[in-house]
Amino acid sequence: MRDAAYTRHACRTQARHGRPDLTHMSAKIFSAVLAAAICMALAIPAPAMAQSAPNAGQPDTGQSVSRADLVNLLGRLHEDGEVRQDLAALGFAGEKLELAVRHAADMLSDPVIAGYIADRVLAVRDNRTPPIARAQGLLWSVIDEGLGHLPLRDLRYYYSVEKVVLSAMPVRTCGRAVRGDLAPARMAEATARAAARLNVEGLRNYYRIQLRAAQLGAQRGAKRLPPQRAAQAEAAIFGVVTRTISAREDAARLMGSFANLERASARDACIAGQVFIEAVLTLEGRELNDALIQLSTP
Repeated sequence: MRDAAYTRHACRTQARHGRPDLTHMSAKIFSAVLAAAICMALAIPAPAMAQSAPNAGQPDTGQSVSRADLVNLLGRLHEDGEVRQDLAALGFAGEKLELAVRHAADMLSDPVIAGYIADRVLAVRDNRTPPIARAQGLLWSVIDEGLGHLPLRDLRYYYSVEKVVLSAMPVRTCGRAVRGDLAPARMAEATARAAARLNVEGLRNYYRIQLRAAQLGAQRGAKRLPPQRAAQAEAAIFGVVTRTISAREDAARLMGSFANLERASARDACIAGQVFIEAVLTLEGRELNDALIQLSTP
């Protein structure tokens, strides 16, 4: 093993080049059909979209689909049974399947969340630059934006489940998730398969936190720490990760992964992501709170 000076140098290198992609790795327990449905909405011509909305039967004016039409459409996506079928295929069964289906319905029928998504879908249709460039990330990003507004107990729980889900993924998928190079649909599938293994109470609590985070994200946008607190949070993250890695027998290899994460093997990237989040979760109080907010900032 190399000496502590190498460890400090490698960690500083990683600090310059970025952390494991834990924000985009976040486990969003939705089947891929939910993301695909939004993309389909973008591709449906306005008259066809209007006919699929509750106001169908009114004369087709050829006008662009309205925000209300999109909100109504989103609220009905779960009704045709495809969400249930996809979640069952991903490993959800029994009470956990019912929880997952109900969660999908709650997310897409919530007026605040649906309105947020509709606004951004319309921005894409109008060729304007939306806050979120890719439609597949709409549901996921609104959760990310709301995480920083949660109380610490929920924020800690959320990231604790993230760690469990990451550990349950196949190594190759885990490594790609940490690097952030999994397509959104693949990420949705991989995280859903892993999350289906959670116990019922854990899944229920996780869904409750996701729903609240999405509502807060839609209402308030991302929470950002003041510059001084953000710098302190980064320093706390740097310090605890450095200490954690320095105590490991594979410190040199792990630091090499951090310093050049995009070139690390899937196994090494996966280990780096797990060690990173485990280390951060050892912080306490306001230091932990600010660190998790900083990690949640898009």
